[in-house]
Amino acid sequence: AVDYCGYKVAESSCCSSVEEAVEAARQIGYPVLVRAAFALGGLGSGFAADVQELRALVHQALVNSPQVIVDKSLKGWKELEYEVVRD
Repeated sequence: AVDYCGYKVAESSCCSSVEEAVEAARQIGYPVLVRAAFALGGLGSGFAADVQELRALVHQALVNSPQVIVDKSLKGWKELEYEVVRD
């Protein structure tokens, strides 16, 4: 739906291993944001500028969650959030 409206969305990938995350980051391009999925409070989350940083972050995140999310870094961007309510 967002693509249909013409808005750009940052690339993202869900991964369950370090090697999957390395491949996802290679495709997305560095820097990336690594987040532990299904975990509140940012357990094991952080920015990776290269594969060494990525491996360390993913290894730590997978201790807290069975999956990580690798997102294109949007450091410096401004966030705009839409909420739609209808009956």
